[in-house]
Amino acid sequence: TMMAATPGHRFCVVSLAIILGISFFFSGIATAQLSVSFYAKTCPSVFETVRGGVRSALNAEARMGASILRLFFHDCFVN
Repeated sequence: TMMAATPGHRFCVVSLAIILGISFFFSGIATAQLSVSFYAKTCPSVFETVRGGVRSALNAEARMGASILRLFFHDCFVN
């Protein structure tokens, strides 16, 4: 005999459908390419601004260099 679907079973099926839908939606976004010139028009001095911020952080606390490198390694490396 076939068992009736329980509320827990329905919840799992609906959750799985939502997760799959979200995954398919974001898979197209994940294929976008990064560009060095992304801020060229909106913030042309971005490199100088970031460089100044990093220098300021390093001058305030020398250990910050390792922290920034770790942040870059974990959050910014892309292929």
